[in-house]
Amino acid sequence: MKAFILFLAGIFFFSGITIGQKTYVTRNAKISLVAIDDDDINATNNEVTSQLAPNGQITFSLLIKGLRFSSQEMQDHFNNSYIESNKFPRSDFKGTIENIKEVNFAKDGIYPVTVKGDLTMHGVKQSITSKGTITIKGGKPIAEGKFGIKLEQFNIMGGLSRPVTKGVTITVSCHYQ
Repeated sequence: MKAFILFLAGIFFFSGITIGQKTYVTRNAKISLVAIDDDDINATNNEVTSQLAPNGQITFSLLIKGLRFSSQEMQDHFNNSYIESNKFPRSDFKGTIENIKEVNFAKDGIYPVTVKGDLTMHGVKQSITSKGTITIKGGKPIAEGKFGIKLEQFNIMGGLSRPVTKGVTITVSCHYQ
């Protein structure tokens, strides 16, 4: 009987650890992209889905057509000629925060992090490593980061022999609930 009680206590103890860990979610994360050398290529999507797990797993997913440019003509050109959003409607990132143990989800603060994972865009998957921060404010995390990509890495050429820009800077901001 004593062994059974210890067994039950162990189950409650270990399940309490997992139950207490929460996966944070948002459907309103923001991703912006800005060309390194072309001011016309500047777009934002405020309807990005993202998840952040206490074990460091982080994902985000967006509809390419959700990227909004200041010019409708540029938006149409980007979607139809370059990124071919009818053929490749989504972009996804799946990765891990390598130093998640340094983030104290119970204490307000700003924690520097390193994220490593795979970005899939235009049907091509590439490994990405980026520095960023997780800010804990009122018990809720905000993940932010910035990284650069070259469009040719993802075969985004727009039918040209060279890409329209040397690269883009992608900025991510996720306010989780």
